[in-house]
Amino acid sequence: MRWLRSPLIHFLLLGAALFATRSLLADRDEAADRFRIEIGAGRVEELANGFRQRAGRAPDRRELDGLIEAEAEEEMLFREAVARGLMERDGGVQTRLVQKMLFLEGGGELADAPRLLARAVELGLHEDDVVVRRILVQKMRLIGSSLREDQQVSPAEIEAAYRTRREALRSPDRLDLVHVFLSRDDHGEAVGEAAVAVLERLRSEDPPLADAPDLGQPFPLGHVLERRSREELDRRFGPGFGEAVFVLPEGGWSAPIASAYGLHLVRVTRREAGEPPPLERVADRLRLELEADRRLENLDALLGSLRTRYHVRVHAPEPLAPRDRLGPIGADTTRDQETG
Repeated sequence: MRWLRSPLIHFLLLGAALFATRSLLADRDEAADRFRIEIGAGRVEELANGFRQRAGRAPDRRELDGLIEAEAEEEMLFREAVARGLMERDGGVQTRLVQKMLFLEGGGELADAPRLLARAVELGLHEDDVVVRRILVQKMRLIGSSLREDQQVSPAEIEAAYRTRREALRSPDRLDLVHVFLSRDDHGEAVGEAAVAVLERLRSEDPPLADAPDLGQPFPLGHVLERRSREELDRRFGPGFGEAVFVLPEGGWSAPIASAYGLHLVRVTRREAGEPPPLERVADRLRLELEADRRLENLDALLGSLRTRYHVRVHAPEPLAPRDRLGPIGADTTRDQETG
């Protein structure tokens, strides 16, 4: 037992303990880095500028908040995909990274692909490649939204959904109409007076419906329209036109109704009430909708789980910082956002 009291042995044991402790701390720091996401002020500016280019205006605080959350969500999904080994199982990702290494090294052989792939990952090329990130994030979304066996939609659930959504599935009401068109281009500011004058003739003379449009101007979309819904009339004539026509009684000429083209004197000749479709016609649609709802719930559950593990830090100048969920961020300050 004398050797246990040797200072050299004590020194070696102390050194081994320090080495083990250091290795443990390093592993812990490396694991912590994986779950730490930094979104710098420059990236926040890029997100705001991208929104500005698409929308023609700067995002408000709530909109920028959503952009930042989407950025953090994508980064979480990307890191999770890498951690789950999806990169190693995707031939497209591997080919792209090997090709980048062949370009960077100025040569090489495809037979050396494993070494090139390992070197690409070591250099972090997968982290900066937009295509690779998009592929891996999409794979994680597909995995997260996949349905379990016990989540398959049953016929009974489709029937229940049909009973619940029956009225929403109803086909739109439709009507037939004839209209007389008064053009602003032809009448200018007097178009209203011209329309009133034509309306008086229609009501007093009651010409045949086929002849009535001759009292106005030609209309490129036709004067006789059949089985048109409110939405179709709005698309053809402009917002609000369909609603104005659908409140008219059947028979008789309306007062002038404005459209994007001019004024119209409208006569509704027939109405057709919409009906719910039979179950067999919409069963597939309902099944897909129910599946989509469950896929979204599964993806939300995955993201919720990731938010409990990842720590997001956002650096943003005050003019760009959203307040609703991230809270106020000073011009030169940094704030941690716990994603959970």
